[in-house]
This record gives sequence, C-alpha cells and structure tokens, in this order.
Amino acid sequence: MDKAQSGIYAEPNLHGLTLFCHVMSDDVESLRRKLSRFPSIVQDLDARFSEAMLTGFVGIGAEYWDILYPHKRPLHLQTFPELSDSDREAPRHPFDLIIHIRCDRFDANYLAGRTIMEWFGYDIEVAEQIRSFRYLDGRDLMGFIDAPDNPRGMRKRQAALINANDDSDFVDGSYLFVQKIRYDLRRWDYLGPEKQEQIMGREKVSGERLPEAMIDGVTHAAKAKLMDKKEQPIPLLRQNMPWGDLREQGLLGMYFSHAPKSVVEWLKIRYYADEQGQYDPVLDYSQAVLNSSFFVPSIRFLSENRELPSTQEDGSTD
Repeated sequence: MDKAQSGIYAEPNLHGLTLFCHVMSDDVESLRRKLSRFPSIVQDLDARFSEAMLTGFVGIGAEYWDILYPHKRPLHLQTFPELSDSDREAPRHPFDLIIHIRCDRFDANYLAGRTIMEWFGYDIEVAEQIRSFRYLDGRDLMGFIDAPDNPRGMRKRQAALINANDDSDFVDGSYLFVQKIRYDLRRWDYLGPEKQEQIMGREKVSGERLPEAMIDGVTHAAKAKLMDKKEQPIPLLRQNMPWGDLREQGLLGMYFSHAPKSVVEWLKIRYYADEQGQYDPVLDYSQAVLNSSFFVPSIRFLSENRELPSTQEDGSTD
C-alpha cells in the first residue's frame, strides 16, 4: 500500500530544518538504497522523541530525477518556472535533494539532522541549510497569519497527494516548489498597520479578508487566492515557516500539490503584471533568493525502487 512521507501534510511544528543538497557520488545504486531507508529513520527518530511530533521527507530535484530513477518519471515533474517581470524575479537554483525535518524540539531537530547526514555520509553535500521556526500564533514575520486559506484536515491530503487518476505509478507522492524569500522588514514596518492591511487585503489580527469597500487597489489576498481563472480551487498546500536572525529575515515557502501546472500558474499570476499593470504587491517588500522544484515520492516508491534492473548500453534491461 502506498503511503506518503510524514512531513508532507503534517500539522505545524515549532522548529524546522531544511537541507538543500548536491549528490557527490556516482554510485546511484547506493544512494537509492539509502533513500529507501530514509522514512524508517524518520519513524525511529519520531519514536525516540515521541513528544516532539517529529516528521520529515526527502525530495528529489527535477534535474536529478532521471539520473536516480531513469526508468520512471512523474508525469508533470518540471524545473522551477522562470519568473521575471520588471524587477520581480525568482532565479532558479537546481538541487539534487531536499531533506526536511520538523518537530517541537530544537535539540531533536538538530540530532535528527546529524543522524541523517551520517546516514548519507559522503554521498551528499549540503549546499544550503535553513533553520526555520513557528512565529507567534502561526504568523509570518510581516505580522500576518500565514496562508489563512490553507486546506485543513483531509483536504490537505487531497490537495497535496497524487492519486491513481493523476499518475498511477506515483500515488501518494507530491510535487514540491520551494522558495526562500527574504523580507525587507524595515520598509514594511515603516508603512504602519493600516497600509499593511491594504496591501495584504486582510485584517492583521484576525486574518479575515477586508470588505471590498475598504480596499484601495490590488491586494495580496486577491493575487494569491487559491482559485484559478475559472474560479476553481487550486490544489495547493503551503507548509511555510519563517526563518532568520536579527540581520536578515524571511519565509521558507513550501508549496505541495498533485497538479504542479496549477501552482506554476498561481506563481505567474503573482509575479507577472496583468492588463492593468497589477501584480502581488507583497513582492515590493520581498525577494525570492532561492527557488527550486522537487518530487517527494511515496514510501512505497522509495522501497520498491531501491534496486533497479541492470541496464545495458542500448537502454534495454537484462
């Protein structure tokens, strides 16, 4: 039976650790075997720190997938889209793997990260490491409730996970787009609460959308709404967490979906100006400094594909 990796649709936690990695070894057979053990390592760590609600996942980069699993590819796996319009851009950064651990204890998260890195050994190298955290009552560092229209309950699974009608070979997997976003909080704080609410289109305390009569101009709530042009729901689950210190701050945006084309369109609506020249106004106060896409396979896929048939030079299998 297929089963999704635990970190895809888990409930929010206090601490997060995200590792963007490059594969340093040519021994892909060894790496596949190590990846197949990843979910059980996370499960063992969760049992050890049961009160911390530890979850995690490993995803394979869109550019690296065919090297690791050349026999089978998710139908809609693609690189992160090129997003550039005027001074709004999201440059693409390819990585081979993403490893994400989340729990309610900082020390458990740290130990989990060390355990996993020891397991992979010299096969991988960490190119970017982000420690993230829950801020107040689930707010981003701009002070607003993050993703207030996120799906909840079973709808989280329905939005994020592939079913048999989508792609029967990858049931319970998920497409993942990641953005490391840096905020300009000095400029943002200078605006004051009322102007911030006008930009966000929401009340700062409650997160409720402002009545149209109170809105002057385009808002983030309108540009980032989870409805497409045909007013159909966009299957998108955001597992965002703030990151930063006292020098720089931002948001780690993680967008899971079983329909990545819808997520790409959602991003384009935000970044590209429409006929009226309007785009997501939050982009004037933020910059996506890292952008990458991955596929997060199911536990069953990782297990069943730990050993692949030997491949001859002509591409046929023994």
